[in-house]
Amino acid sequence: MNVEVRSFNDVHQHARAIPGWPQEYDQLSRGSLNSSLRQVSTQTFQMFQEVMNRQVVQRGHCPPQRMCLAVSETEVETSAVKKLKQPLSRVVLLRNSEAFMLHAPEGLSLVAANVDFDRFMQMAELHLSPRQAALAKDAAGLSVSAESAARLKNTLYLILRQSSLQSERNAPTASLDKVMDELLLNAFLDVFAAMGDQQDTQTRFGSSVSQYMVRRSRELVEGEVCSPLSILDLCAKLRVSRRTLQASFQRVAGIGPLEYLRNLRLNAVRRRLGTTTAQELHVGDAAAEMGFFHLSHFARHYKQLFDELPSDTCRADGRPTLAHGRR
Repeated sequence: MNVEVRSFNDVHQHARAIPGWPQEYDQLSRGSLNSSLRQVSTQTFQMFQEVMNRQVVQRGHCPPQRMCLAVSETEVETSAVKKLKQPLSRVVLLRNSEAFMLHAPEGLSLVAANVDFDRFMQMAELHLSPRQAALAKDAAGLSVSAESAARLKNTLYLILRQSSLQSERNAPTASLDKVMDELLLNAFLDVFAAMGDQQDTQTRFGSSVSQYMVRRSRELVEGEVCSPLSILDLCAKLRVSRRTLQASFQRVAGIGPLEYLRNLRLNAVRRRLGTTTAQELHVGDAAAEMGFFHLSHFARHYKQLFDELPSDTCRADGRPTLAHGRR
């Protein structure tokens, strides 16, 4: 994972600082420019946040073989080559070298991300209705609800924050990259899934099929202890949609697959803590082994499930981790 934060007083330098985007920016309003650019990139996705204090027109092309979604704090007006000017409600959608022109107002704060187009469309065919997948592939514009735009924006900002924190800690990022990638892909899918026409994705399964889905999911997760599988991984292996997997877990276990599988990993951490001492294995290391990288979130989920903090769990020597720290 690469994380970079830069500031500019020249709009042209700002435009050239985003890798893979052939584009030009022109400043329209008077006064000295102050802008900031925060970028995060991995082998699978690119994300950036732009903040500018002057009105700017941005024009260029989306990177080839990519799908990009962008959302701003304020409305931006966009037009595309060979198309009439089309204001997009909240989210800007670009694909595969598509030309764009964005008129950004003063005080713009825009966050954007792009993923591999073909990979996303493969997931869209599995997780979205035919109409929703067609929108992802061909729609000239994208109008979404304020709630949907806010969910996308919140997820993008969460990824930016977590990426920056991990960069500051110089922590290994291979597993974190995968977590962030899954968050982003789910956020992209949710944008299109929220655009109606979901009834044809609902499939009614018998109890035996739901039982199989849950059992097989558990087998797959337990077979990948060193690299925990995500919900999207399971859907791909089982060839079912997120909606189908959700319905199966709700029917069999009464909770969703995310909570169910997270609880399995929490139990695995608890077993590790109970068979090691604090000197042999730190709580944070045990959590990381099972894919928990945000320790405060891990501790909260652990306490919710077991009614005690991980530091209070008895270790192999019969003492909790906290007791070792007091010596």
